[in-house]
Amino acid sequence: MTLLSKIFDGTTGKVGEQLWDDLTSVVRRVFGRRSTSVEAAKRLGERPGDPDSMRALAEALIADSARDPQGAAQIRHWVARAERALAPDESVRGTVSGTVQARDVHGDITF
Repeated sequence: MTLLSKIFDGTTGKVGEQLWDDLTSVVRRVFGRRSTSVEAAKRLGERPGDPDSMRALAEALIADSARDPQGAAQIRHWVARAERALAPDESVRGTVSGTVQARDVHGDITF
């Protein structure tokens, strides 16, 4: 639900649109055109951001994934990609003069 909410909250722009297109493509390919997930995705596409439609899709994905372990793996892969794509950029940039104090640095520091 949280991930679907982020896609439809209006702040994700083109990234959200691409993630939605990717999800609907994966759902159709993995579960078939007549699955409950495909129907739920279609309804959500007609009512973007509708909480009931998002909940219905989330529940359908859980149910279809429970019946198809390979499909579940592909949905988990999509979720991981979507979470990375929507993760905030936590990099810090700026000019420093004098003393530098840092904690939990991941990546390079260039002076």
